[in-house]
Formats: sequence, structure tokens, C-alpha cells
Amino acid sequence: MGRLVLLAGLVVVLAFNGCGGTEAVTVTVGGATEVKTVTVEPEPTISMSEPPLSSPTFQMPSKNIGCTEGEGVLVCDILSGLKPEPKKQCEVDWTGMEMERLGPAQPRCAGDTAYDQSAPVLDYGATWERRGFTCVSQESGLQCRNEDGYGFTLARESWTQF
Repeated sequence: MGRLVLLAGLVVVLAFNGCGGTEAVTVTVGGATEVKTVTVEPEPTISMSEPPLSSPTFQMPSKNIGCTEGEGVLVCDILSGLKPEPKKQCEVDWTGMEMERLGPAQPRCAGDTAYDQSAPVLDYGATWERRGFTCVSQESGLQCRNEDGYGFTLARESWTQF
């Protein structure tokens, strides 16, 4: 019974002391009262937010949009194509959006794609940051900005540049 009371006292101290350090515990065993000093370890701090993804490439969970950054240019391509298509003439395909670290974004006319099927997935609600670019993945689509605050949104049914 004496060990049970001592153990109960320790459990109470551990439960209520999240800061760590030493704590005095008064324990009564068979009519005799003792003061014991115990060391309480602090609770570990757990971060619930992940650091931003910073790989040179990423893809959206939908597997429809993929981006790559290189030499100060961010290119994001959408496999379903830009809808609606830009009014400018394009001799190949409107594959997505592109922008430099400074200056406005523009639709991308290209014969190839920046999409990499092996790129890490940028989960919905997560952020990607690299060399002056920031992109946020949302179920409604992708939004990216550069150092100047210019950027674009890219989604299956629409796109914008700002």
C-alpha cells in the first residue's frame, strides 16, 4: 500500500508539472509522513505545422499540376491544359504558367512540360517556398507569387495572373 501511495503522488506531480524541474511530494505511509524530492522532465514540444516544401519540383495531390524552379524561373504546367486558352497565338500547346523572381506571370506556350511524375506532392493547405517564389496548394487550385508580389492561380477550369 505504501508504494501505491508514493506512486500515486508521483503520477499527480507528473500530470500537473509540464515545465520540468524538481518537485517536493509529501507521502504518508502507515501514519508516517515523508517528503520526497522527484525530478520531473518537461513535456516535449511538438510542432503541428510542417516546414514549407523547398524541393526544386512538386506536384499537386490531383496529379494534374506540376511545377519546377530553375535559374530564377518558376514553371507550373497543368496536364488538362489552360482553360480558357489565352487569346494570343500559340504554335504548340498552352501548357501552364511561368514567371521570373521579379515581374509579372504569363501563360506558357511550349512543346514540352515541366511536370515531373516523381516530384514530391504538395499537400492541400501546404506551402512551397524556394528562391523568392511561394506557392500554396488548395483543393480549388494552386496559387503562386514571386518576390514582387506578382503571381498566378492555376486550376482545372480557370487560371488568372495578377
